[in-house]
Amino acid sequence: MLSTIFIIKFIIFTQITNVEYNRIPLVIISTLIAMFILSLINKFSKKSYPALIAYSLISILMLVDATYYKQFSLFTSIEIINQLGQLKTVGESIRVLMDIKVIALIIDIPFLFFAYPRNRKKEKEGKLDKKRYKNLFGKHPVIIGIALLIVLTYYNTKEQMESIKTQEFFIYHIIDIKDNLIEGNKSQTAEFFSDKDINELKERANLKEGNFTGIGRGKNLIVLQVEALQNFVIDYKYKGQEITPNINKLIKDQSTIYYDNYFQIVGKGNTSDAEFASLNSLYPSTSSATYLEYGDNTYYGLPMLLKVQGYTAWAFHGYDKDYWNRNNIYDNFGFERFINEEDFEYYGTIGFGLRDQDFYSQSLEYIKELDKKDDNPYFAFLISLSSHTPFNMEEEYKALELGKELDDSMTGNYLQAIHYTDKQIGLFMEGLKREGLYEDSVIALYGDHFALQVSDEKERTIMTDLLGKPYDYDEMMKVPLLIHVPSYEINKKVSIISSQIDFYPTIANIMGYNIVDGLIFGKDINNFKGESYVFPQMYIPAGSVITKDSIFEMSRDGVFEHSSARSIGTSNELELEPFRDLYKKAIKEIKMSNYILRKDLLKNLN
Repeated sequence: MLSTIFIIKFIIFTQITNVEYNRIPLVIISTLIAMFILSLINKFSKKSYPALIAYSLISILMLVDATYYKQFSLFTSIEIINQLGQLKTVGESIRVLMDIKVIALIIDIPFLFFAYPRNRKKEKEGKLDKKRYKNLFGKHPVIIGIALLIVLTYYNTKEQMESIKTQEFFIYHIIDIKDNLIEGNKSQTAEFFSDKDINELKERANLKEGNFTGIGRGKNLIVLQVEALQNFVIDYKYKGQEITPNINKLIKDQSTIYYDNYFQIVGKGNTSDAEFASLNSLYPSTSSATYLEYGDNTYYGLPMLLKVQGYTAWAFHGYDKDYWNRNNIYDNFGFERFINEEDFEYYGTIGFGLRDQDFYSQSLEYIKELDKKDDNPYFAFLISLSSHTPFNMEEEYKALELGKELDDSMTGNYLQAIHYTDKQIGLFMEGLKREGLYEDSVIALYGDHFALQVSDEKERTIMTDLLGKPYDYDEMMKVPLLIHVPSYEINKKVSIISSQIDFYPTIANIMGYNIVDGLIFGKDINNFKGESYVFPQMYIPAGSVITKDSIFEMSRDGVFEHSSARSIGTSNELELEPFRDLYKKAIKEIKMSNYILRKDLLKNLN
């Protein structure tokens, strides 16, 4: 009986996790492993409840994996345990991901537990048909084990195990536990990391005189990281309504450079990883949230660079100072003060935190304090909050008139939320002007990560209709970057493909400061010569590549030949082989950055 239920569950599970290759073998192998575990427990236990508990735990882990996959396109890892403290902010987001397919993975558990006390009572009274009840969980582990071994051997001879082991539920978690607990995942060597590689990364940091070099020297720097700001909303109108009129106004200003082909580079830390990549020009960790895993490392990023130049650096975020370990890692970055929820007055909340209107208005008062601290310039780094998924807002904050096609959709909620945030950004800019802080400050603004997931079929369909073109990963992961330098007539749109690891070297060159310490993986977007690429590592697998006119999506089973490539805009399929070298380069770069983090390499490098 349970074998049939498991077959159904694993069919649903492979649907949710978008398995394209070896789906039937995966369902067979997963079912056999599950039944082997239960039959083994059943064989050596006199009681029936241990097998029932094991069955429930397997089902619950399937639900966790399925939910996590819907958000991150990955299974969970044992490393995620250290992120459990962050769950308090994502409860509503998780509820959005829990559709009928996901719930089906555990829906039978209450019925089994409901029936168990009655069966236990019958067992005590000698009325339970033990043979029949035992058969529920299986009673022949040897037979099931042999069958499992035959199946695994067969697919191994077919050279399909590489694909299976990265997608199969149990094998994936066994390998994950081995890598992270037994081997510690810290013992990897740097065979791929040569002195030549280190010198190349150092060379990337050397300031090269060119476009916009030093035009911000001596000015204050104000950076706004805007929650879930995607690029598609820039200059976009819904039924004549401008979604981001204030950001659009800033982009059109004569003193602004707008980068319209700019992509997120985040890992499992999402917003915190966007900060990490932007401030340090390193790839985030692939195993866990970087702020949690490597919070005690040494860093030579933007805050430290400016600190050496006499700047005072403060960070601002209207939430718990310990969330994502910010209170600790900001100190290591070089921020002298962290303005957090303890420093703000709350007059209302949106989502799970301080309203942007209160965050920006009160941050302005702190920036005035920062400005008066001494005669030196300052660096203010602000992280907004209100436009956080799932974008639920009270009616009083909704200003757009939306059509019925957006009713009960995340897309509709997002447009309302980002429109609200845009309004608060506009008021903040007016406040800077009113207080005399605008003209002497370089202002940079970028989105931290996507808002609307491609894997959500409903939202993907809505977005395709709204944009009039396929909504794919290249559009999902594109976020805007703009840099405003007052008094300079530099209005320009820069379309070279770039990402958040390019922010640090780009802004450093504009500010006129050479990066003499540390290692960086990014480039100065304004002066880079040659072909440029983006190497994502989350939402589409590491090894994927985005070029100026194409996207190579590494297969989720890790087999290059199973991957796909298509042109951006037309979605025409492309040959894979031309992407092989770029795939290898992407993997190498991400591995090198992870090695730097694991070994705290920057500590003794300079």
